Amino acid sequence: MDSQNHMISNLTYRIAVIILTVGVIGASGTTVYYHDQQSTQISRSADLNTQITSLQSQIDNLNSQVNKLNAQIAQLNTLNNQLGGNNAQLVQQIQQLQAQADQLRTQAAQLQTQLDDLNAIVKLRKSRVVADQTQLPNAPLTTVDLGAMTYSGYIRVSWTGGAGAAFPRALVSFTVQEYDVNITTATLAAGVFSIPVGANSTGNAWFSLTNCPEAGFCPGLPVTYSITYWY
Repeated sequence: MDSQNHMISNLTYRIAVIILTVGVIGASGTTVYYHDQQSTQISRSADLNTQITSLQSQIDNLNSQVNKLNAQIAQLNTLNNQLGGNNAQLVQQIQQLQAQADQLRTQAAQLQTQLDDLNAIVKLRKSRVVADQTQLPNAPLTTVDLGAMTYSGYIRVSWTGGAGAAFPRALVSFTVQEYDVNITTATLAAGVFSIPVGANSTGNAWFSLTNCPEAGFCPGLPVTYSITYWY
């Protein structure tokens, strides 16, 4: 129970960070909207924890069955040894029980994989790479497809600007739209930012180059960027 409460509290903290982010931007109306989503997100966390509890119970039950089968196998082996070690009927029973135990162990291992996956999601240990050292096009504005944001978490975005002999380094900012609010980073030649995201809240995202004297021409390139979604 303490573990489940900790997981729910962990998600509540993440949502609170998102609320704080919107509040800092000054979108008071949308802050309320974020707050309205809190009960939904906690409900989703509770659902995940229910699944975790159910999977753990199934795994424990399967392991208990395996232990009982192993005990029966040990008894039959003892009896078979007492009878000379070549009793065909006992050997067949042992093989059947061993096959059942192996099948149950396989099922338990599969459920454990699912359980580990859910625990990783709740504890923000899963990630998906959106972009890795991708070169920013020579354009004032570049949209980025972040993909589905199924769970609350954060986006880790970083970039490094190039420098030419005749031009200064390109200045870049990153914007992500959440619940119709644009969250924009500082404008820097190089930056690393973590932006909280709510489940299914993220819409458009884009990079902006601010030192472009002419349309479609931005000095100081190339700029490379990386984005990872942690959830």
